[in-house]
Amino acid sequence: MKDLTLIEKLGFRASDKLVIFHIDDIGFSHASNVASFECLDFGIASCGSILVPAPWFLEVASIYRNNPKYDLGIHLTLTCEYDLYRWRALSSVDPKTGLLDSEKCLWRTEEEAIANVTVKAAETEMRSQIQMALDNGIDVTHIDSHMGTVLNPKFIPSYLKVAREFNIPAFLPRITREELIALGRGDQADVILNMFSKLEANGFPLIDHMIIDTGGEQPDKVEYYCKLFAEIKPGLTHFLFHAAKMSPELRAITPDSASWRNQDYEAFTDPRIKECVKKHDIKIIGYRTIRDFIRNH
Repeated sequence: MKDLTLIEKLGFRASDKLVIFHIDDIGFSHASNVASFECLDFGIASCGSILVPAPWFLEVASIYRNNPKYDLGIHLTLTCEYDLYRWRALSSVDPKTGLLDSEKCLWRTEEEAIANVTVKAAETEMRSQIQMALDNGIDVTHIDSHMGTVLNPKFIPSYLKVAREFNIPAFLPRITREELIALGRGDQADVILNMFSKLEANGFPLIDHMIIDTGGEQPDKVEYYCKLFAEIKPGLTHFLFHAAKMSPELRAITPDSASWRNQDYEAFTDPRIKECVKKHDIKIIGYRTIRDFIRNH
């Protein structure tokens, strides 16, 4: 008998196009918080993940406690990429951990974090970020990775370890060698593919497809997203975007991405996006459904 796919186990057909519309970087600014919760309330975005060490995390926790329907995970981070807007690790300021740069903040680039952060410190920091959210009343539904850093082979075992500890799904895509090369990870392909194959054989739920390269300005971002929706294949797709509402704060923090983050916010609160989802027969799901399935089986 053929093994059921994850979406079949969740009660869908193998031919269904099931999509997690996921908002990244919640908590990084007031602008992102306002936009993200408007998108979630609008109904196409199904969930998102929080940058817990970021300055506006407590606003997220406050909003959530007043309305705990939201499906929120943790955007595990070992980096803080902005020029003048920084955050620190939660777990330690000890230089021996390698967590912090010369400004005593998390590293600006994935490469620096991978080179400097010890495995033990990374695991402790990931655990601290999840626990901080739980302690502030958030029912964490999943974990994923800011800038892809904790999905490096150096940190993946710890990433999966904390997922098991908290009994929550960890974003991990089924990926090909060609896709890894396109992401600049061709040198790690053998290690990653072997690891993912073993995980799937042991029943770990892998995401079938991912659409993550959605940054950048477009003449009409709704139209741009509708074209991407037309390409979505049967199976489970993790589709991410970054919503933030245009403001002086957003322009000051990230002048290079402020405009397209605002475009993402406007696109995912535009009635046309609902029409497009319907047109392409996309079924929307969040991570809470997957988490609850894992916990019950």
